[in-house]
Amino acid sequence: MFKYGQEIQVPGNARNLEFLMTSAHAYSSSTVSGNTRKYHGLFVQDGRLLLAGLDEIVNGVKISTQQYDRASDDAGLRYLHGFSVYPPSWVYWMDDVIVRKAITFDGDLSIVYDISGDADLQVRPLITDRPVHEVFRDPRPDYTNEHNGFRWHDLFFESTLPYEPHPETYWNLWYQREHERGYKSVEDLHSPGVFQGRVRDSTVTFRCTGNAHPLQNTSHTPSPQTTLDWLEWASDAFCHGNEIFAGYHWFSESWGRDSAISVTGLLIERGLKEESRAVLKQLSDMSKDGVIPNRFPDNYHTSDASLWFIHALARYRRRWGDDPFMEKMKPVIGNILEEYPFSPVASLDHDLISVVPKSTWMDTDFTPREGKPVEINALWVSALMEAEAMGIRTSVSSESARGEFQRFWNQKGQCLYDCIDPVDPSIRPNQVIAISFGLLNPGQSATAQNTINKLLLTPYGLRTLSPSDQKYKGQYAGDSSYHNGCVWPWLTGYYVEALIRNGLPRNRAAQILAPILRHIREAGMGYISEIFDGDPPHHPGGCIAQAWSVAEIARAYRFIFEPS
Repeated sequence: MFKYGQEIQVPGNARNLEFLMTSAHAYSSSTVSGNTRKYHGLFVQDGRLLLAGLDEIVNGVKISTQQYDRASDDAGLRYLHGFSVYPPSWVYWMDDVIVRKAITFDGDLSIVYDISGDADLQVRPLITDRPVHEVFRDPRPDYTNEHNGFRWHDLFFESTLPYEPHPETYWNLWYQREHERGYKSVEDLHSPGVFQGRVRDSTVTFRCTGNAHPLQNTSHTPSPQTTLDWLEWASDAFCHGNEIFAGYHWFSESWGRDSAISVTGLLIERGLKEESRAVLKQLSDMSKDGVIPNRFPDNYHTSDASLWFIHALARYRRRWGDDPFMEKMKPVIGNILEEYPFSPVASLDHDLISVVPKSTWMDTDFTPREGKPVEINALWVSALMEAEAMGIRTSVSSESARGEFQRFWNQKGQCLYDCIDPVDPSIRPNQVIAISFGLLNPGQSATAQNTINKLLLTPYGLRTLSPSDQKYKGQYAGDSSYHNGCVWPWLTGYYVEALIRNGLPRNRAAQILAPILRHIREAGMGYISEIFDGDPPHHPGGCIAQAWSVAEIARAYRFIFEPS
């Protein structure tokens, strides 16, 4: 459990701490001090914001906080003396009254107020109905009041406090993060009524649920304790049936590449066999022309998802052997290796793979990477080797492809080219995948590792471009910087593997993970962010919780502390 003290009375500190709880296609998320994003909400379902938050008053003192256009309502922070996760829990002191508030979310939302002293408590739900990517003005939801609460959308709002219909509109709420990102940042919310009553030394419950049923005490899952507990707890947030959601808040959907990369760290290496098979089966079912889709259901513009999928199957086989599921997947691997090199996104050229622009994980206009990218061909060689080990016939031998791969060596740069045909000498981190696979001779591997350490390494992972490059941008500034300087933690798993392959003792490699593991106390509490600035102090950015960030840090942690 992470605990915070009076430092959270500072508005900037409180707003930078975000919590997130997920359940299938729904989530609950905000900060210690109210919503700062249009994506924040206590109940978000199927990509729509339904319950934005609560306005809470105790003995006439407003304890909830929120920013408004040209004004902030932060007075409640002075009464906040403690916060912890998970579950998200606040402790307020007001004279002789103590209020402990805790939120749980499992597809239903439950908020419990444990009150010591004599208090008049008012709770106003603030609702809307909009896509999470938009903001609305003057919402007029069509809800139905009932004697003990109200019904809105397919939800029922109730409390152990009496309910009084009393509609109000809250105008001009302001979302700081959206303003900083250059998006519309002001909207209005509606409150149908108020739950209100006087209580003394007792517990009050507020619920938002899909079914109106009697309120019962909610049992809390014990909060994670160890580092691995936290990484496994975070992993579960992305895994929903046969889907892995790419990231929260704005990638809360399945992506083929992200799923194929993440399934190893999130599921396979945790020993979750049935769950692993469900994800891999779904990916195999969606293959077309040897290509796994990038964005479900029908965006196939990705040249690496199919190869990452084969890599994940190889990890599955390493864990569980040639079980019946793996036997069914062998023809799938054979079909991919036969069709993928002649697909709309990839072509076979002298035993290596050439790809169309913007089809790798670096997929913006600023990093088209047309030609033969290094990690694509490292995965290609690896896929051929794995297929041969499984007795699958291939049209290209892994030996000849591996021989061709030596063309990536950049003698002048003392590392691998990021792309060849045409040559791109940009020093980027994609080469660590090839090093971790053992595709270089020991001398080249050690030399390239030294170059990476010198130019790309930060406390939070590897920069996507060397600072000596004229295209380098040290702070996030949209797509131009996304893969031209920003740090992506997901590469850390392969970097750690490369370090250990080059002889670094595991206890020293463990130091590489220390800063990123401390990061789970900040930004998205309990999670790992999508990106960090390339320049110090390396502010986190992008999604507060990214599946492959968590997956690969968890895999690196196990690789160091639980070597097989």
